[in-house]
Amino acid sequence: MTEFATSGETGEATNVANATHAMRAAVAATPGLTQFYVVPWALRTVRDGGVETTLVECRYFDERWDRVDRPPLSGDHGFFRLTQCAVPKRGEQPPAALDLTLMSAVAKTRKSPKSMKATTPLHALGNLNNSFIASGSPRATSLIVPVLPDTARDIVLVFRSPASGDRVDFLGATAGTAT
Repeated sequence: MTEFATSGETGEATNVANATHAMRAAVAATPGLTQFYVVPWALRTVRDGGVETTLVECRYFDERWDRVDRPPLSGDHGFFRLTQCAVPKRGEQPPAALDLTLMSAVAKTRKSPKSMKATTPLHALGNLNNSFIASGSPRATSLIVPVLPDTARDIVLVFRSPASGDRVDFLGATAGTAT
């Protein structure tokens, strides 16, 4: 016996597909959305006393795949989309493939250096989310970080390792301080 979807189930699936398509179109058309790519480059172990921490070293690229030290997460842009890629589209390649997926990010808002003398206190500029969940396929996830005018954001990326499977470790990669 074959099971068929009811018209309600079909309609719900269609609504979800339409909403997803509309959301992607809205994000693509968002003014002030700047694209950056993050490529997990290498794992580095740091020892502090008896504590050992594994960090992910990342390389960052702008929308034209030109390498940047870090995404300039400042209010000059509005929104930043960080998309993980396994390898850069051109140029130097990572020494080894890493089985990681960008899972989330945590951001801290601060005033940008050029607005340090501004009289508006940081809390008066409004509240932004501090945590972000990435979405997409393993090893190709994205997240969008908003930035208010006259502010900058520091961000820490959190990767899932391995990219799929039952065992999960969490590794952090610091995107650095915005300039």
